[in-house]
Amino acid sequence: MKFNTATAAVLAGVLVVGIGIGSAVTSTTQGDQGNIASSQQLDMAVPDPEFCRQWGASAYVMDVEMYTTMNPVSSFVTQPLLQAGCVIRRENWAVLRKEGAVTPAQERECKQRMNTFAYIGSIRDKPVVRCVYQTDSRENKFITKGVADDSVGLTPEADQF
Repeated sequence: MKFNTATAAVLAGVLVVGIGIGSAVTSTTQGDQGNIASSQQLDMAVPDPEFCRQWGASAYVMDVEMYTTMNPVSSFVTQPLLQAGCVIRRENWAVLRKEGAVTPAQERECKQRMNTFAYIGSIRDKPVVRCVYQTDSRENKFITKGVADDSVGLTPEADQF
């Protein structure tokens, strides 16, 4: 097979077109088709991304209801509803009070149980706010282990949000 200038030009053209098509497909594939592939996409999916990033962290919120009958003993689960929400750091509760999202009584009750607040919806438009419990970070099976069994990515902030 003879390699000449025309062959090189055709191969270069094919390469450029292939890279262009690949880049176009990659740049137009967003999380708008029901997929969120990164924490940045999740951060942008919450109604108030700047507020959430400044005072807490974006989160997946899954609403599921379970029903259990006693006679006969059986359990039923609703279809999960998945949406974006925000978890507020404990030291930032004052911003929720300032926005009128929680009352001092709600703060006292949540603080007594050593929890924090999370909400769904826009902070400026009557969000659904709940006092939430944090799971034990040591039981997180997604955290990878490093050398000498050191946890990679587990920060003190993640342990006590």
